[in-house]
Amino acid sequence: MITKAIEKDLNWCETLIQNNSSSFYRAFRKLPQEQAQAVFAIYAFCRIADDAIDVDNNPEMVKEMVVKLDAFKAGETPDEPMWRALRWAFDTFPLKIRPFQEMLIGQLQDVDFKQPESFNHLLDYCYLVAGTVGLMLCPLLAKPVTIETEKLSVELGIAMQLTNILRDVGTDYRLNRIYLPEDLMIALGVSPEDLAGPEPTPELIRLWEHIAAEAESRYNRITANLDVFDKNARLPVLLALLYYSKIIKRCRKARYRLLDRRIYVPKWEKLMLFITANRLLLLTSLWR
Repeated sequence: MITKAIEKDLNWCETLIQNNSSSFYRAFRKLPQEQAQAVFAIYAFCRIADDAIDVDNNPEMVKEMVVKLDAFKAGETPDEPMWRALRWAFDTFPLKIRPFQEMLIGQLQDVDFKQPESFNHLLDYCYLVAGTVGLMLCPLLAKPVTIETEKLSVELGIAMQLTNILRDVGTDYRLNRIYLPEDLMIALGVSPEDLAGPEPTPELIRLWEHIAAEAESRYNRITANLDVFDKNARLPVLLALLYYSKIIKRCRKARYRLLDRRIYVPKWEKLMLFITANRLLLLTSLWR
């Protein structure tokens, strides 16, 4: 049962996601109400941790979240809207604490940032900051949770993080962060200075497409296995991957001119993706 006090906290979380991630919100608000509200509580946790590093440059805040999460695990609930909403989510659904702990570890890695040495190191990072989010959400998307649903949920998070990295190559470079693997940059002849732009070099485009192929292969695997998720979760999952895979397509359409600007998916195209997702589910009988 949702009390008036908890409803206020859940609304606070919903407002946070509405203001910060329209794509994520559009996708997951299609879940049944309580599942959607639990998603919003989880998102609030992740957003607060992410902003502490990327916006406020305040690692102490994340370290404080680590302490509060340990207390939360022991049964204490910090007197803040996000934590109260998260407690409701844990009381209502079979959520696990471990991915929340791992996500904070990933956020703290950005404090003393080191460029990934290899693609496997990049995948490790993507798991910590985004694959863990897939694990957080998995109990809201599939009953029962299986090894397969956990694996696909992690893959979705990793693919979305790879997409973010591809979109933000120029922005991250100006923040003194290069997420592109060092060994691939050397092998394909890409120098750090190539990320300054504004025009991408042919070598950078080859590297970009190499990583894009990794993201798209994951989107394709998830699309082909949507039936492992609950019927009412298939549309949100499909919408999330369609929104993010469209970012990759938009970057290509812009001829990779993304080093000095942010590529985005316009609202009209998101509406078209919603129609497309519904049609795909109907054609594949996944609504049944």
